[in-house]
Amino acid sequence: MSDQEQSAEQKREARVGRAVTWSVLAVMAVVAVGQLELWPLTAFRLFSETRTADQTRLELVAEHRDGTDQPLLVSETNPVVVTTDRQFGDLPGESEEVQREMVLAWLSVSGVDPATVASVRLDRIAREYDEDARTWADVDRTTIVSVDP
Repeated sequence: MSDQEQSAEQKREARVGRAVTWSVLAVMAVVAVGQLELWPLTAFRLFSETRTADQTRLELVAEHRDGTDQPLLVSETNPVVVTTDRQFGDLPGESEEVQREMVLAWLSVSGVDPATVASVRLDRIAREYDEDARTWADVDRTTIVSVDP
């Protein structure tokens, strides 16, 4: 093989290498910016939440017919649906029928009998971190939506 042929081959390989590299980087950027979860690609949600001393979180609370409240710990009860609490924010925007279906599914996963529940509410909870006690404290609770199962 002549020097010219080797040089042309090296240039072609370099172009292919650059094209592959830029394509992979572009796909990773689209997945991260679009918050897509396309296995094996991920939006890296593990590190995407802001960590400050003030936070808000969403909590589903079952209001039983006897007047007691019970938080639905969906992700702690069933490891198969560990990320289903990310869908809590979708609840207010759904139709009443879909809201009811979602709430019944969460009650089932949490092991709560729907017959004992008067309603399920979605609360937004503001929390502050106490550095001295090294604990979180709820400072405000606002009901976003209430659903009758």
